[in-house]
Amino acid sequence: MPEIAQLLASTRKMTGQTELRAKTTGQMMYRLFRDGLDSELGTQTVAALNRIHARWQITNDEFLYVLACFDVAPMRWCDTYAWRPTTTGEKDASHVFYLALAERMGIHKVPPTWGGFATWMDRYEQSRFNRTAEAAELWAATRSILTNRFPTVLGPLVRAAADALLDEPLRCAFGARRPPALVHALASGGMRLRARRIGRSHADPGYRPVLPPAVRDLG
Repeated sequence: MPEIAQLLASTRKMTGQTELRAKTTGQMMYRLFRDGLDSELGTQTVAALNRIHARWQITNDEFLYVLACFDVAPMRWCDTYAWRPTTTGEKDASHVFYLALAERMGIHKVPPTWGGFATWMDRYEQSRFNRTAEAAELWAATRSILTNRFPTVLGPLVRAAADALLDEPLRCAFGARRPPALVHALASGGMRLRARRIGRSHADPGYRPVLPPAVRDLG
């Protein structure tokens, strides 16, 4: 969204401190998942989110869209690339959580169901997506989190693979190049092979998920 991209780029947090911003966001959301919105730590985290956003002029629709990015987009990603699709109950549970978060953040007019929110998100994107320089800058910064994990010589391939994981409307809004068909096939195939491997791990009765380092040792 041009307005959201302009705001995020202007703070320089997502472009100048990309990995720190991603880590901090992940930690805040994990605390809310783990401890609950009304726990002492959850209440503190929600208050921090409200303070962070209070300094900016953000419309309710913009808040709604960002909320959908947390509620709808991860479920769709899992349906495509996780070891199994999400269930209706899991989508409903996600939406119950984000409805409660919206209430605590003063976000209004959230559709009452996950499916309704997904439909709202699609329509909002169709009417608002537009390519801007700020959007391209944000995608380049976000993509660097992935490319920095690989040797420099592989940078062009990794960037093309990251672009391949975007759907077409998002790719156009970011101004990302359309990757060659072979790169797209390799990226999608690699993600599905990963999903199969994780699926086999889940079949082991002794399986325990491994949390990312950013949240594993949180107090």
